[in-house]
Order: sequence, then structure tokens, then C-alpha cells
Amino acid sequence: MREKFLILFCIGLSFFVSGQEISDLKEKLKLELADTTRVSLNFKIADLYLKNGSDSASSYYNRALDLALKIDSKPQIAEIHYAIGKYNHNTNDYNVAIKNYLVAAQIFKKIENTKKEARMYNNIASCYLRLYAEDKSIEYYLKSLSLNKKVNYQGGIAKNYIGVGDLFYTQGNYEHAKQYFQDALEIYKKIDDKSGISTSYTNLGNATADAGDNLAGLEFYKKSVEIGKEINNQQGIAINYNNIGDCYIQLKQYPKALDYFFKALKLSKNLGRNDLTSVLLMNISTVQIKTKNYHQGIVNANKSLKLAEQMGELNYQAENFELLSNAYERLGNMRRAFRYNKKYIIIKDSLLKIDKTNKVKLFQALNELDATQDTINELSIKNEIAELRYETGRKFVYFLTGSMVLFGLFLIILIQQQTAKKKAYNLLEYKNYQINKMNDEIQAQRDNLKLINKTKDKFFSIIAHDLKNPFNSIKGFTELMIENSNEYDEEKKLKFLKIIKGSTLKASSLLNNLLIWANSQSGNLKFDPQKVELKQIVSNVISLLEIQAINKEIEIIDNIEKNLFVLADRNMLATILRNLISNAIKFTNQHGKIEVSATKKEGFVEISVKDNGVGILESEVKNLFNIEVKNSNVGTANEQGSGLGLILCKDFVEKHGGKIWVESEVNKGTEFKFTIPLAN
Repeated sequence: MREKFLILFCIGLSFFVSGQEISDLKEKLKLELADTTRVSLNFKIADLYLKNGSDSASSYYNRALDLALKIDSKPQIAEIHYAIGKYNHNTNDYNVAIKNYLVAAQIFKKIENTKKEARMYNNIASCYLRLYAEDKSIEYYLKSLSLNKKVNYQGGIAKNYIGVGDLFYTQGNYEHAKQYFQDALEIYKKIDDKSGISTSYTNLGNATADAGDNLAGLEFYKKSVEIGKEINNQQGIAINYNNIGDCYIQLKQYPKALDYFFKALKLSKNLGRNDLTSVLLMNISTVQIKTKNYHQGIVNANKSLKLAEQMGELNYQAENFELLSNAYERLGNMRRAFRYNKKYIIIKDSLLKIDKTNKVKLFQALNELDATQDTINELSIKNEIAELRYETGRKFVYFLTGSMVLFGLFLIILIQQQTAKKKAYNLLEYKNYQINKMNDEIQAQRDNLKLINKTKDKFFSIIAHDLKNPFNSIKGFTELMIENSNEYDEEKKLKFLKIIKGSTLKASSLLNNLLIWANSQSGNLKFDPQKVELKQIVSNVISLLEIQAINKEIEIIDNIEKNLFVLADRNMLATILRNLISNAIKFTNQHGKIEVSATKKEGFVEISVKDNGVGILESEVKNLFNIEVKNSNVGTANEQGSGLGLILCKDFVEKHGGKIWVESEVNKGTEFKFTIPLAN
């Protein structure tokens, strides 16, 4: 098993701090009266507790933050949020870390500390990567990179390249990862940053070895070890020894692998790294079992298992149970082999359940972070408004002071100034009214967002499945054009662009239906029935879809008579007709025919969309309008869909008090019918 331990310049913690130093600072804190100094003292105590691994760090960070907020010391507020973010980052509480980094970034931006603002965005990107939100991660890496380039901060640019490289590495795109790690290496060499050079070599080794070139990976690891020895980075050396040993396993040079694993094990025990020690014992056991030294392999697997159980690392426990099962099986002890294999299966099942739970929590956490970003933006707007009011008031005071000085000489001017003063007060009062109105609107929007988040759960599976295909197509053909631009002729490029365009239209159509559905379910889509002419609505919809029909040489016949009025919401009726006619085009063969007609029936108008296409199986008809059952078939020209359009149709028809149904015969055609109230 290879444990990468990728080095991403997270904060390294020293685990030995003098208790006397903390005691001295606490004594100073008792005697200190100045709030600014008290903030600094609480901050230093929190840092020392953090380095010592104590939970007391959180308490002192909060005390420092309360004092800093009290005296409105923006630089200190930003630094404390940064420190709290690092604390949560290192304890894997990534969503809380992101919230604190965002607040710190906003303040650093305000006080024009561009380097630290860029660092916050880099840390946010790293957190999003750990939350598997790659799109958010790359967004913040690019923000950070832009700021670092703006101030020409080479060290920051190199960190960004390391982060982006890690993003590609986690996706298995090793070639792109190596390119970014190599760019970072060049910068670190240029600025003579030994630690950065060592880190870059380690990451290059990981990407190269995982891509299958273990010999080249070994060279990178050995270069990193040389620099690690030069700067006395014992932890980095241990990690590289582990990775070197893993390369030798892949090359089936088992004695060399064991040699490096034992070297790494010695360093790991001295450093107190139980996680690395557990992995190394596991790797040693793997080699011993491969070389038929089963008894010693069992001993080391049990040692690794004991550490894994102490740390609560289920993955490590599962790997060790599998090793023990294999070893006992080869020794012929099938009873023990079966027992350990059973434990391995139980833990793997638990990990699958945990993974499913974590995905749900991850989705909720990302929604919370989006809400937090909205809140921060909202507060930023409020702050700008408050500053504008303050600036306006300050100028107004200066203006009044000047008027008073000239009072005795210019009575007429004074009267005019008094009039201006009254107007200014009226303006300020109006501004206050506008601000209060904006606050109410923002609150209403937040409430709507909460409802929309609930709605997301209903069609999360639709988003995950149906958006994946068009976006994968766009991504794949775009990469082909970029990477092979010189090799393809214009005809092939045009073909790829048509495919990309088609995928874009599919994604756009799905997103449009999803947006309408979300608004409908959250109550934001208003139902506004009016007297409308049915033929006008049908004609408009047919015009929008005409190009799709022309492409398949399908004839659309409009049998709706003029002066037939219905009581309907114009937009909802158009959405119903658009989805039904679009579906008819989708499932009708070349040179087919579609008819749209309407008849009056007992206070309603029954509208029919009939085609002579492929038809629908009887077993599928009953689930067409059920959101719990996915209905997404491929059209006659391989058109894709999500099945959400029919759900929208049913919802909108029922809002009008009507009903919708379908009559179909396989290979003969389908007729969708629905009713809408007749207008008086």
C-alpha cells in the first residue's frame, strides 16, 4: 500500500512547547490593561497551545477575536480568523476552515494586504479539494494565482502550482499534475527555497510512479531525500523512504523495499507518527508475505492493526485483515484465514456505508458554504453602504461648518444652505428607507434559498447522472482539440465543435427544466392565469422548435382554430407545449408527422399532441409522470433527455385544475392529452 502524504505546505506543528512560556504569558495577560496588547497575548497563548496539540487553543483564539472585534482592529481580526481557519484545516474540519478563511480574505482585501489575501484563497482551494469540490477548488486556486502574479510573489505562485498539480493528481491526470509540479520546482530553484524544491521532487515522484514509471519516480524521491537531509527534514525523509520502498515492491526488488521501509520505520517512531508507522508496518508485512515469510508478515500486520485500531483508521484495519487472511490461507490455516477475511468484509461494508453518509454530509456542507459566501457578500455590501453614509455625513458636517463661518456676511447664502441642508436630510431619510427595503429583500432571498436547498434533494440524482454525459463530452472533445490542434484538419475540428455544441444544448435544456422545476417546488414560480388565445401560444412554441423538426424533416401540423381562448398562465402553458412537442420530435423518425389539435369539453379545452413515432411500452406508461422513477430514453436520432420535462408538464397542468394522460402504441405513435380551463 502506498501512502502518499502529499506535501502541500500546510502548517507544520511542533509537539513540544515549554509550559513555562505559556505560564509567563498568562501572568502578563493578568496585568495588561491595553486591549490591543491583550489581543496579542491571547493570540500567542493560543498558538502555543495549538503547537502543543491542546484543545485550549480554540478558547484563547475566541477570546482574542472578541477583544479584536471590540476595538475594531481589522488586521488582528483577519489574523485570528486565519489562525482559526488553520486550526480547523489541520483537524480536517474543512467547511468551518473555509468560513474563517473567507472572512480573513475579505478583511485582507480591504486593508490591501494582497499576499495574505492570495494565501487565504490558496488555503480555501486546498479545503475544497479535500471536500471533492474540484470546480470550487480550481476557482480559488486561479484567484490566488492572479493576485500572486499581480504582486509578483514567486513563492505564492509556486504554492498555487503545487495546489493545482495536486488537484490534477487526485483526478488521476498525472501528466498535467507533473507539469504543474515541474513549474513549481523551477520557481523554487530560482528563489533557492530548499523546502519547496524537496516538496516538488516528492510530488513529481508520486505523479511519475503512479503513472507507471517507477524507475523515474525513484530518481525524484532520492533527490528529495538528499535535500531533506541537507535541511534536516526528518518527516519528509521518512515519507520519501516509504514511497521508495513502494516503488521497489512494484519492481519486485523486495530486499531493497524492506531496507527502505525499515529506515522509514525508525524515523517514523522517533517522530511519533503513528499513522506513518502503521502504513510502514503494513508495507513490510506485504513484502514478507510476498516473499513467503508468512510468520513474520503476520507479526507486523498485527502490529500495524493495533496502531490502526488506536487511531480509528478503518482503511488501515481492512488492509491488515486482508493481509492476515492471505498469510493464514497460504499457511493452510483456513479457519483463521476465513475469520480474518470475514472481518475484512465487515469493515469494507462499514466503509461503504460511511462513504454514502459522507457524500450526503458533503453535499450539505457545500450548500452551507455557498450560503456563507452569500452572507459574506451581503455583509460586504452593507459595510460599503455604511461607509458611504459616513462619508456623506462627514462632508455634510464640513459643509455646515463653512456655512456658519460665512453666516454674518452672506445671509442669503446661509438661507440657501439651510434649504440645501433640509434637502440633504430628506435624501438621507430616503436612503435609510432604501437600505431597510434592501435588507428586507435580502432576508426574503435567504428564506427562498433555504426552500430551494430542500428542493435540491428531490432531483439530486437527476443532476448527477444527466449533466455528467454532456459535460464529459464537452470536456473530452475540448481536450482533444487543445492537445491535438495541429494534427486535426478543419473538417474534423468542425465535427468536434458540432458535438460540443450539441452537448451544450443538451445541458442547457436540462438546466432550464431543472430551474423551472426548482422554482415551482419552492413556491417562487407565481401562477398567474389570464385569458389567452391558444393558437397564438401554440404558434410561438412551434416557431421555437421548428429548427429541430426541420433537421429531422418532420412536419408539424397546427390544427388549433382561431379565437379559442383558455384561462391559463401564459408561461406555464408554453412550457407544457414546448416539452410535449419537443418529446414528439425526439421520438419521431425522419419524415414523420406531428399534429397539435384542441376540442372543447365540459368547461375545459382538451389539447392533443400526436405523433407517428416509435411509441411507448405499456410497462413504462404508468411511470412517465413519477419523479421517483427515472424516465430517460434515447430519441430516434440519439437525442438525450432527463425525463424531468413530463414531471413539469404534470405539475403545471394540475395547477390549472386539469389532468394529463398518454395513449400510445409501440411503432405506431403516441398521443399526449391534457386539459386547460376554457375562458368565458
